[in-house]
Amino acid sequence: MSTKKLKASAEIRQVAKAIREAKNIVISTHLMPDGDGLGAAIALYHYLRKAGKKCRILNPDPLPKRYQFLDPKSQFLFASSQRSLPRKPDLWIILDTHDPRRLGGLWDALAPQCEHILFLDHHPRPQGKLSLDYPTNTTVISQVTASSIGELLHTLFTRLNLATLDAKIALGLYVSVMTDTNSFRYARTTPAAHRIAAQMIEHGINPEDIYQKIYSSKAVSHLQLLGVLLQNVQMSPGGKVAWIEMDRGLRSLYRASADETLSFLNLLLLIQDTEVICFFREEDDGKTRVSIKSKGRIIISQLAMELGGGGHDYAAGLALSRSLNQTRVLVISRIEKLIKTQEKSHL
Repeated sequence: MSTKKLKASAEIRQVAKAIREAKNIVISTHLMPDGDGLGAAIALYHYLRKAGKKCRILNPDPLPKRYQFLDPKSQFLFASSQRSLPRKPDLWIILDTHDPRRLGGLWDALAPQCEHILFLDHHPRPQGKLSLDYPTNTTVISQVTASSIGELLHTLFTRLNLATLDAKIALGLYVSVMTDTNSFRYARTTPAAHRIAAQMIEHGINPEDIYQKIYSSKAVSHLQLLGVLLQNVQMSPGGKVAWIEMDRGLRSLYRASADETLSFLNLLLLIQDTEVICFFREEDDGKTRVSIKSKGRIIISQLAMELGGGGHDYAAGLALSRSLNQTRVLVISRIEKLIKTQEKSHL
């Protein structure tokens, strides 16, 4: 067995021990929650409840509309603004991030209350000067080989063996794996991701139904906004970088939430010869959020970390307290420099 596999097994044992010993557990995912974090949270919630644990989900942001089918009666998926904070939980499990900054005000409010904090992630962790500081009661597990948090949880559930899988748990695992692999199309899609999907279908998951609920619930205004953005695609002089941008005025005109527009970026992957694509979104808080994707030759995660963000090798994001124009100039120049550097290293 390889060192990597031994390390991963030791980490899973560590997580399993913390969960077995905890009685009162809080589950959270990051700001602007996506299908990976939300699906994983749902799966973990139902698994722990079935195992007899007292637990609740508490997120820094509300549940996006397209994921309301995960909690149709609004019974357990809450934003921190909707519910009072729990008092002194044994364990706080934070999914799909290793960065406390991505929990907004929830981190400062809840972290001092917790006996133990556990981050379960699959993104690369920053190194050197970029390393994050954590409280002494914090454990950070980040398995970058996992396609999604759902895949990591599936391994954990097998190790824990506290409850059997059912349709509710299967729904969360499937949504996590399916969305974070972009319907099994990303390079990080693993054989295990396909096996998990197959097993969840055996538990009654309907792939077409889930796909329609997540991706086929757009208003006409959504398509009209997409048309405007695609008409204004911008390119770097060499054609290696392409981007779209949405200021607050445009977002307000079409009543577009950040979650609803995330999928727009994928369409730029169709552009021939482009290596890296970006989506710049001006937010109400004065920040500009940037989503970045690479076609697979240019690693962008380190660049995102250096600018205060993070993500995978080929899909990352960040937010800067700068205007849209200032952010664009900075990010595009850094990406162009990165492309030149990585291309030289392959000569």
